[in-house]
Amino acid sequence: MYLIRLIHILSPLLTLLAGIYSYGYLDKKLKLLFYYAIAGFCIEIFIWLLLKAGVKNNTPGLHFYIMFETLIWAFFYANCLRGFIHRKYIWMAVVLFELYCIVNFVFIQDLKSYPYTRTVEDLLMISFAVLLYLKIMVEAKIENLTRSPVIWINTSVLLYFAGNFFYNIVFIHMLIVDRIFLISTAIYIYSVFSTSCITPG
Repeated sequence: MYLIRLIHILSPLLTLLAGIYSYGYLDKKLKLLFYYAIAGFCIEIFIWLLLKAGVKNNTPGLHFYIMFETLIWAFFYANCLRGFIHRKYIWMAVVLFELYCIVNFVFIQDLKSYPYTRTVEDLLMISFAVLLYLKIMVEAKIENLTRSPVIWINTSVLLYFAGNFFYNIVFIHMLIVDRIFLISTAIYIYSVFSTSCITPG
């Protein structure tokens, strides 16, 4: 547990140090993410202090962090997708999501429960990431994709939120709602991969 907490603190810290080092070269979009990294580092330190103080459940804060995180990425993608997707559609989706978050913790879920809104946020971010890839392919303006910071950031967003979506669906929703189905699915998947590995040819 100590190692996991250390990783949670070091990850945003490394991003923060990289941002400080290259701040002069950052454009408007990247500076926004730099401030996001600062907020992420401060939040991890705050969570660590709460744990030291004996507070074991930081789930209530996650409900509000999801709303904050979505707003930051919405600004980023609204800027990146300019001229490809009208900003009003992005902000309509974000406003609806923020309203859903409020309705969720006021009327649907207790603040101490892991938020359902996390899964919806994952789908929203995956959609933004895919749209940005589509814009990049259609416009074909980036000559060297490996040297574009936006490509690397968008890839990170897609991998992170896709992985988070899988985690939420399998290990949270299905584990609570239908353990029998989850176990059966795991057995079938294991059988398929085992059979394919030992079948000759």
